[in-house]
Amino acid sequence: MKKIHHILFALTALFLAASCTPEVENAFDKPSAERIADAIKTTKDILVAAPNGWKMDYQGAGGFGGYNILCKFDDKDNVTCEEETQHVTSTSHYRVAQGQGVLLSFDSFNAALHKYSDPVGNLNGVKVGKDGKGFEGDFEFRVMSCTKDSIILEGRKHGDRVVMTPMPESITWDNFFTELTSTINAMYAEQYNIVIGNDTIPAKMKFHSLYATNSEGKEVVIPFIYTTKGITILNDKKLNGKKLTSFTYSSDDKWLDESDKTIIMAPRAMAPIDALFVDDWTINVGHSSAAEMAIWKTAAAYAASQNMPYTTFFFSSKPGFLSLSEYATNGWGDLRTLYTTSGTDQVTIKGFKPNVKGSADEKNGALYYANYKLNEIANTFLVDGNPTTYTLTINDVKHPTSLRMTCNSNSNISFVFDRGVWRVDF
Repeated sequence: MKKIHHILFALTALFLAASCTPEVENAFDKPSAERIADAIKTTKDILVAAPNGWKMDYQGAGGFGGYNILCKFDDKDNVTCEEETQHVTSTSHYRVAQGQGVLLSFDSFNAALHKYSDPVGNLNGVKVGKDGKGFEGDFEFRVMSCTKDSIILEGRKHGDRVVMTPMPESITWDNFFTELTSTINAMYAEQYNIVIGNDTIPAKMKFHSLYATNSEGKEVVIPFIYTTKGITILNDKKLNGKKLTSFTYSSDDKWLDESDKTIIMAPRAMAPIDALFVDDWTINVGHSSAAEMAIWKTAAAYAASQNMPYTTFFFSSKPGFLSLSEYATNGWGDLRTLYTTSGTDQVTIKGFKPNVKGSADEKNGALYYANYKLNEIANTFLVDGNPTTYTLTINDVKHPTSLRMTCNSNSNISFVFDRGVWRVDF
């Protein structure tokens, strides 16, 4: 009896195996080379078939958020791209080929796309990422899935995930970027509040990523991409246990999460005193008080006569202290500023301290201070040589680009600065 059971079991197993075999053979009824050729053709056909091209939600691997790139592929292996930051439009060659599956390669230079894979990262004139890495974007992608509704890509080098969806035929590229720019301008700020229940969490924004500290004291980086309606959170990020999805713009500056209306995102005004330390600020000679600028011009003329012409002056906190910084023939110079602050808009300049034993830039600053009349320029901030208090004002509480220091004891004395480091013409 035991032998009969074994025979019956073996026959049953053989029958089941025989019944399954045709299905297995049908799944692999083509040689691998033919299957990959079919996949390549299907991918290219889908790329070309989109009449208004594709919207690429492009994200690098360097911890930055996403950027919109529109792409239109033709059947002659040409692709035209336009990106959101500078509206650069460029046509180049593309290739769909085998490479650990199907590979989409933008294999000739495309100014709209390759700016994100350049190891010397630069967006709108601002340095991005570390030297030699930049945005850490890709220009070759493995095709993870491909349908007429969406294409999922994975960067070949950095592994970044990129999603492409077909552009609606009802909107032109120009109109898309016009609407997108309008949304960006309306929602852009450098500081936000994210409200979750009873918690208001401050967040800062840089390169389309929000930086917030959660209830456990850990920094959370929340990458996002702008849309024509608002912003979409990338990478399924959570904050204080709540998943953030997308926020739709509204003119009341209280933007609700589309999936959870109890989560609110709102721009937070920047105080003038915070603006002073958030970036570099270059003197605007034409808009600052004339008497003080006359002293600056005389000092600059003297330095030029000694073959040490000044090309810029700016306040910077990047050296690790507030510096009155400058550039002359000898190189960058830093002059430590002695100051105190109070409230949201008051700064008292107490003096300046050259450091002949500091960094190379500090040594240059000391040289300029002692020999090229930087001391006379610095002293214009000190009324009668005494500590002087100034009221700070900015032009935009969301994104200041101009800062004014007005002397409290003499309103005729004021210094105006433009954000960033610029050439100063005396």
